[in-house]
Amino acid sequence: MFAKDEEIFITIIASTALMVFLVAVIVFAVIRYQNKLKRHLQEISDLKIAFHKEVLNAQFEKEEQTLHRVSQEIHDNIGQILSLVKLNLNTMDVSTCTTVLQDKVVFTKDMVGKAINDLRQLSKSLNNTYLKQQYLSESIKIELDIINKIGLYITSITTNGEEILFDPQKQLIIFRMVQETINNIIKHAQAKKITVNLNYQSESLYMSIADDGIGISEFVSSPQASPKKGTGMGNLYYRTELIGATLNIKSEKNKGTNLEFIVPYIQK
Repeated sequence: MFAKDEEIFITIIASTALMVFLVAVIVFAVIRYQNKLKRHLQEISDLKIAFHKEVLNAQFEKEEQTLHRVSQEIHDNIGQILSLVKLNLNTMDVSTCTTVLQDKVVFTKDMVGKAINDLRQLSKSLNNTYLKQQYLSESIKIELDIINKIGLYITSITTNGEEILFDPQKQLIIFRMVQETINNIIKHAQAKKITVNLNYQSESLYMSIADDGIGISEFVSSPQASPKKGTGMGNLYYRTELIGATLNIKSEKNKGTNLEFIVPYIQK
């Protein structure tokens, strides 16, 4: 009797142990599968990010090649022609001409000189070799000076902290982001003022670009809005990610928009 009870007890213990073992095996298999699936999904996500960065890099390089050619064309051809025109005007003897004609020649000389200077500034803002060697504040000031000449905007730039040079490619991308932001303001914001602030802190550059326009509708209605892919704002986010930076946007209806970029000196 006792032997039979002991046999039943042992059978129950063995069955229970087997069931626990099987459950443990199943749980282990599920956890392993989930971890493997998680790693697989992460690999897919990393591949997508890497692919997008490669596409963006290729697009960026293509744009830079085009801008560089335009810069060279302005400097080598248009600039040269205007310089020759100015030289030709300087050789003209107008002493025997009427006062009205003399004034017109002097005015034309001044206008040609101004055109040459403006083209030089424009050429600098397009020339990636020049931009990579300049402090960001200097490049942005050239851009704002060009806009000031339009006479429709009041622009300003302030710099705080000790300014540094980023690596050339990163420096260029940051400046192109500034250009794209300003172009978006001119095209869409209906603004009168454009303000740029560069704040160089211990580990990162805090850069803000603000306007007093009508605001960005998608961010006015939803501060946490995600920009549409393919739009100017979407490209701005992609370029921000490309250099390991972050972008925060604050926008109020008819009170303007402020874009704050946080750019770490060392990309993680």
